[in-house]
Amino acid sequence: MHTTTSFHHIEIHTIQPDSILDLFVRVYGFELIGQRQTAFYQQWFLKSTACRLIISSVDSNVNFDQLSGSKNDQNYDILSTLLTNSETRKFILNRDTVFNVALEVKSIRTIVDRNIDLDILISSQNVTDEYGTIAYACIKSCVGNVVHTLIDTSKYTGPCLPGFTLLSTVTNESSGTSIVRDIDHVAFAVEKNTALSTMAWYENVLGLRRFFVNREDDPFQGFTVRVGDRGMRLFASEYWKCSETACVDNVSSSLKFVFSESLLENNSSGKDQITTFIQQHNHQAGIQHLGFSCNNDIKDAVRMTKSRGAQYLTPMAQYYLKDNNGRVIEAAGEDALVLAELGILLDDEADCKDPQNYRTKILLQIFTKSMFHNDTFFLELIERRGACGFGGGNIRTLWKIVQDQMDSH
Repeated sequence: MHTTTSFHHIEIHTIQPDSILDLFVRVYGFELIGQRQTAFYQQWFLKSTACRLIISSVDSNVNFDQLSGSKNDQNYDILSTLLTNSETRKFILNRDTVFNVALEVKSIRTIVDRNIDLDILISSQNVTDEYGTIAYACIKSCVGNVVHTLIDTSKYTGPCLPGFTLLSTVTNESSGTSIVRDIDHVAFAVEKNTALSTMAWYENVLGLRRFFVNREDDPFQGFTVRVGDRGMRLFASEYWKCSETACVDNVSSSLKFVFSESLLENNSSGKDQITTFIQQHNHQAGIQHLGFSCNNDIKDAVRMTKSRGAQYLTPMAQYYLKDNNGRVIEAAGEDALVLAELGILLDDEADCKDPQNYRTKILLQIFTKSMFHNDTFFLELIERRGACGFGGGNIRTLWKIVQDQMDSH
């Protein structure tokens, strides 16, 4: 039985909450709809269409010995449990990191009971407020500092979660224009030779299945990008769409995880974006980026966010030339000069063999610079026009522009 159906929310811990809130609210148009403050941490609940984020910030001056027994069983509370334990405390304390991918599930018990070796951080419990009852548990992923909250909201109608104070009026600087529709995918950077086993863990624990990103994706080697002696290997998993009856309210899911590992030799003195991420992410694997699907035309989204200060990576000018990707761009009905000015990548669906279908099998993407003060986490805006995978050309181009940014430091 496949019970994991969709993303509920993504939680980010930051030591710089003001700037991160400003980024999501003012620049990307998220609405601040709830907040929560305890003696140990602050949280803000953000929403844009169907995409939900929690921004958390822990007071590093807290005497954590005082936390014993502090968990409020009447509220949704993951952080108190993590902070009480000296090992899990390291997942979030004094660092900027995306650490919690909360998943909407139909049966917490099914996931927990069928995996006897699962590291359960919080056992299943119910919490109730005026909007109903949620059930939730929290498990440790096999990846770095990542945890997964398993949430069943089938009996809950609230806009946030129990424990958050709703804001009666919008107190942020959002223009009211919703740019982000939903979470398209979550991408992990993992240690060398662990991507395949990581994918297997997610399939075994959460009932996901292998998702072939394009026709170059090898069953055993994944999709490989090589630039000189550097490169990465990529695998992906998705919610099992053949089991749509498991979806909450019969709504189709877009749950996708991407796992990337470095191809650098262990004795190499070089570095790449995967090894750099791990080094700067407290020497831990973790979440490298979030892919956000756009509500409308990605060109409008980029123009709007750039006018508010968003910083995006710039592809090489050669990418847009006719002899390179210009013909694909033209066949998609787009102007290469416009995309070049904005920095948007365009790829056709890799499995689409009929050029006549380019217009309905198109993927447009753009990638931000690092959100934090290091080369770790970034965002991706994505517009899908019939395409469900990830084009090989765009993946290679992304690798090159991220690598160029790092090498220029």
